[in-house]
Amino acid sequence: MVYKCCVPRCRGNYGTGPKVIFSFPKDANLRWKWLSAIHRDNFQPTEHTKVCELHFTESDICRHTGCYDEVKGTKLTVKLSRPRLREGAIPSVLPGCPSYLSTPSTSS
Repeated sequence: MVYKCCVPRCRGNYGTGPKVIFSFPKDANLRWKWLSAIHRDNFQPTEHTKVCELHFTESDICRHTGCYDEVKGTKLTVKLSRPRLREGAIPSVLPGCPSYLSTPSTSS
């Protein structure tokens, strides 16, 4: 199944848009914050509702994971096959919407 971004005016995960999408959180408080952030009237997300990476700052998205090798004394870093969100991340970048609804993107 191909998922599309639910944020108004977003073309994420369409033909030329970004392909990384995230599901709505199960935590009721965080879910409510996501709903408030994307500004859709009378909207109830389902388990299939997604938000694309365009709506998160680069610091909200984990693209690598790492661990410390105690034997060698080095840190190992590996690229994740699917990026994930940091705990508590809320969509805050809303391109195409009025500027007061969005925080500036810090990605390059």
